[in-house]
Amino acid sequence: MKSNYLLIIFLFLSTFGYAQGYDIGGVVKETGSGLPIPGVNVQIKNATKGTATDFDGRFSLKGISSGSTVVFSYLGYKNFEYKVMSSNMTLGISLQEDAKSLEEVVVIGYGTQKKREVTGAVSVVDSKALDILKPIRIEQALQGTVSGVNVTTSSGSPGAGLDIRIRGIATNGDAAPLVIIDGYIGELGLLNPNDVETITVLKDAQAAIYGSAAANGVILVTTRTGKKNSKGKLSFNTWTGFQESAKTLSTLNATQYAALLNESYANGGKPVPYPILNSNLGRGTDWQNEVFDTGVPVISHDLTFSGGSDKISYSVSGSHLDQEGIIGGDKSGFLRNTARVSLNADVSERLKLKSNVIYTYFNRRTLLENGNASVLLNSLNAPSTIKPYDANGNYSIFPGGSLGNEMINPLAQIDNTYNNYNFKQISGNFGLDYKLFKDFVISSNLGFKSANSEGKTFAKMLDYGSGKVFNTPRSSVSQSAINDNNYSFDLFATYTKTIAQDHKVVAMVGNTIFREYGNGLFGAGYDVPNNSWDFADIALARGTPPLGVNPSGSYVYDERRLSYFTRVQYDYKGKYLLSGMYRRDASTKFGPGNKAGYFPSVTAGWLISDEGFFGESKVINFLKLRGSYGIVGNDRIPNNGYISQLSGESTYVFDNTLVNGVATGQIPNEKLKWEQAKKLDIGLDVNLLDNKINIVADYFIDTREDLLIPGIPVSGILGGAAPGASNPTINAGTVRNEGFEFAINYKNKFSENFSMSLGYNVTLLKNNVTEIIGADFLQGGVFGIGQQPPSRMEVGHSIGYF
Repeated sequence: MKSNYLLIIFLFLSTFGYAQGYDIGGVVKETGSGLPIPGVNVQIKNATKGTATDFDGRFSLKGISSGSTVVFSYLGYKNFEYKVMSSNMTLGISLQEDAKSLEEVVVIGYGTQKKREVTGAVSVVDSKALDILKPIRIEQALQGTVSGVNVTTSSGSPGAGLDIRIRGIATNGDAAPLVIIDGYIGELGLLNPNDVETITVLKDAQAAIYGSAAANGVILVTTRTGKKNSKGKLSFNTWTGFQESAKTLSTLNATQYAALLNESYANGGKPVPYPILNSNLGRGTDWQNEVFDTGVPVISHDLTFSGGSDKISYSVSGSHLDQEGIIGGDKSGFLRNTARVSLNADVSERLKLKSNVIYTYFNRRTLLENGNASVLLNSLNAPSTIKPYDANGNYSIFPGGSLGNEMINPLAQIDNTYNNYNFKQISGNFGLDYKLFKDFVISSNLGFKSANSEGKTFAKMLDYGSGKVFNTPRSSVSQSAINDNNYSFDLFATYTKTIAQDHKVVAMVGNTIFREYGNGLFGAGYDVPNNSWDFADIALARGTPPLGVNPSGSYVYDERRLSYFTRVQYDYKGKYLLSGMYRRDASTKFGPGNKAGYFPSVTAGWLISDEGFFGESKVINFLKLRGSYGIVGNDRIPNNGYISQLSGESTYVFDNTLVNGVATGQIPNEKLKWEQAKKLDIGLDVNLLDNKINIVADYFIDTREDLLIPGIPVSGILGGAAPGASNPTINAGTVRNEGFEFAINYKNKFSENFSMSLGYNVTLLKNNVTEIIGADFLQGGVFGIGQQPPSRMEVGHSIGYF
């Protein structure tokens, strides 16, 4: 009996020991260099249990059942499997580089492609570059990093937008590129940069798959998602910076200004204003120092929780950005909050779900800028002989006359500026991929955006001095409420087939429905109670509007686009690459007979380095010649330009009384049609010295035909100069952009603690207007009060020359 008890106890302990399992641990290193690899995914096969290596490549897992297989995986390396038979805390795991997985996958629109197979002019900014750059706005990540892309700003105020131009400006209308975020049309400026995984820029006919809106290039944004088979990971990033003006303009001090003013008066035969120049004047007031602040903070916080299992990956994030302006104190600032939820799930072996929802809120306060009433203009033109404040501590009054009736004290201007703008938007997409049968996948994607904004500006009753144009005899408040929405639905099928090992074909066909609609309401109230921002609201301002002024206005719009597209990609032995695309778009922005536009393109590539005659070069590791030609479109014009609308103003006589009413607005043009861009690109991609050096060179021609030009002069009898009216938009010009791009990048990891990345790019561009219909030249821009427009569009010159 005793022996039976002992046997039972032994079996129990054996079972208990088996249930406890084994403990393993160690370090994961790179086979070639022997350096540890942080972030390696360590996962028990067919189970949810796993971990990741730390910064030193170390890991540990406990309680693993005997016979279990542990999989070590990391991007760019072959997976390694280890079968657990006993406990071992000193494992040394070596991962070998996988040349195939090192080939990046590039998003090209309605699909992906290996970078080595891309035949268009495509540039990518990846998450590593974004982590290093840490841009406040995601557009800044493209500045200087992508050849052919120019990012500029017309304002330094907090939250100011950035202008992106791809391969120059070839239209006198909207030249901004199309932005696609995870498959739906979006806006870069509303994204949290830490939510972005990659940015892909399509610069040539590769963009033709997006047809009507792709003439200015396409920017494709992929946001970050969780990783499958990984533990939930919580990360928090925060940083603080300080801002100030790096340089101010040199201006005359008080003594110099007084001497120059004396000379001017003397030359005009007038008594000099400063008959005695003495040291009492000194340097006077440096007005730039008065308006510029130093050490102005900008603060960013970002929190992310992500992870996944065998079937599901998720990511939840939130961010907060607070940037104050270097001018104006609390009168200038930008605050942005974002929240994002991303969820991907393998519902079954055939069906996959993907979703991404982003909420953005921002608040912005601004000062007048970029014009004759700007704070900076007043600070630059303010005489250094005038003090900021008078003897009573009030803002000093600037004299009129020679100084100009438009010049006022910039400090008083800042103090008397009151405005506020709030913006809220929710956007995102939901997609399904269904594998109908082998090699054939049907995909659908629903994208949406709904935005609401409210703005308020208060004009205080003010007196800046006799005759000043900015004197405000009556206080007023202006308010706006705007609602903008859009949605798109994509449905497309992709067939991938490899024939006889050497022939690979990827065929795709689909259609897109896009609708954009919204409304706006504007109003103004007069005689604000107490002449105070605290009471600035239309509901409280009961004053009568000035004679002939309509204090309210509104608009509504509804535009739609229906598209069909197809693409066929073929490669032979991975060396000879060919792709053809075709898209048909129909838009409500054009009248009957011109609604549809047709946009074909073709791209081709030759991997010379894979040819037998090329041999095994120790210097050139990769060499690809590529070319593309295609037509893409542009419909960036105001809505309803082909029909007459009652958007103008007029005064009528009823019973001998003048009555304000409406009249026709912009003169219609029923012959409006698509603007087309014919794009040619020839490029060369080269990798040298074990892929440490990458060179990309492109020669391109972009010929923009049937330019959609607003305001073409027509006979005055048609009423284009009437209040609220304007001349028509006409297809009336041709512009040619020709240029060369060159980019070289060097990357090398010398040791565990030292790596280097260097990049340089240059773009040479020649722009020429070759045709204008209906005018010798067109003027544009603003310079000074009462001055002629400074820029022109004229045949034989660059667009917008001055």
